[in-house]
Amino acid sequence: MMKKLACLAACAVAAFALSACSSFEMATNTNGVKFTTGEAETLGHVNADIWGVYVFGLPVISGSSVEPGKCVVFSDTVDTSNAISFLTHNTQRKLNASVITDVTTERTTGWLVPTVFFFYRDIQVSGNVVKK
Repeated sequence: MMKKLACLAACAVAAFALSACSSFEMATNTNGVKFTTGEAETLGHVNADIWGVYVFGLPVISGSSVEPGKCVVFSDTVDTSNAISFLTHNTQRKLNASVITDVTTERTTGWLVPTVFFFYRDIQVSGNVVKK
């Protein structure tokens, strides 16, 4: 029974390791609707997500806070500071934006049900991008 549980836990960690642990997405089609008042040009809406898997509170694998779609091992990158940096860096690089408005964050923590000791943490940051 213990071998089956260990195998299941190893498979779950391997599945997480092979998936993208961080992502950056943007929606630029606003159908001419502005997100702010004034003269600023609306560029779109951006969302950044970083998540990781932890055992006893120690990071096993988590998303890169520098490069979307990459993972790092034994490094805790799932925090608000890294998520904001990830969002602003990729927004400036991909949209050449000067302003992000209405920035919101959402944190989630949960137990990975088929395992006993593994937990996940997730942080998402989003905002509207305008150019002055």
